[in-house]
Amino acid sequence: MLLNENTASTVNIRKIEKDPILGLGLSQKDVKKYEKALSEYGNVIPAIVGEADGVYKILAGTAGLEACARLGIEKINVIVSMANGETEQMKLALLLSTIREEGGAISEGEFINRLITSHGVTRRELSKLLGKSKSWISKRQALAVNLSDAVKGMVTDGSICARTAEEIAKLPTESQAEFAANTVRDCLNKTDVSQLVKLYRMPQTSEECRKAIIEAPLTVLPALPETVKRKKPQKDTRGLSERLSCAARHAVRVLYEVRQLIAAANKADLTYAGYYLRDLREAIFTTDIDLKDAAGFVSPGKQGGGQAL
Repeated sequence: MLLNENTASTVNIRKIEKDPILGLGLSQKDVKKYEKALSEYGNVIPAIVGEADGVYKILAGTAGLEACARLGIEKINVIVSMANGETEQMKLALLLSTIREEGGAISEGEFINRLITSHGVTRRELSKLLGKSKSWISKRQALAVNLSDAVKGMVTDGSICARTAEEIAKLPTESQAEFAANTVRDCLNKTDVSQLVKLYRMPQTSEECRKAIIEAPLTVLPALPETVKRKKPQKDTRGLSERLSCAARHAVRVLYEVRQLIAAANKADLTYAGYYLRDLREAIFTTDIDLKDAAGFVSPGKQGGGQAL
């Protein structure tokens, strides 16, 4: 494709169709960065779009597009790619995602899966396009196909890295969210998770051991072969506000899942989980007290300062 086939233009954001796959990797942190850049310097980073029959579709720049919408900016600068057809546009969006690291691992996995399953693109083609191994392609695809929605959200939030999620995707879907939450709680690294998943999947592993791996992974680690050397967990370099925001988003997501499970549970299910549900109620109660006591806490939607929740 020749470079002069692409054109620069100014387009009303209402005419730009969002891509739900790119939306999976949309980081609120990136949106806020774009908002700051837009407020101080204007729209200096054009979006990249595809065009067909007068309809524009975002290929790169989802975070910037969202920031413009929030700030009330109606028109943005775009590069209109002349990539023809849905398949070529998806391949370009995937390539740009890996270059700009904007879409994230989950979006990349979804693009890869769609291109392979619905558009007949081979892993060899994608490997050549992205400069990645076929193994990398398969692992990214597994994130889209095998990973539960709850864990996908944890990857997007940054609670779990993509490489750790690739290991978690090998577990039964119904066990992934609990295992992932517990590995975060216990500060387990990718090597720890890999070994635990490997042990879980071994035919000779007992159901009791598998249950312990999911519910209390840290207690199982000492039983692993001594040849497995655990790496020291890396220090979390994020600021307190970012860590608090990510933890809060994750907690909200898990609580919604708990509510759905409670609504579907019968009396026997609730009795069986009663011990943990009482712990949950206590944790919610004490957290509510902490929020009310937090100095200067402002309830969402209120403009004043220092008002309790």
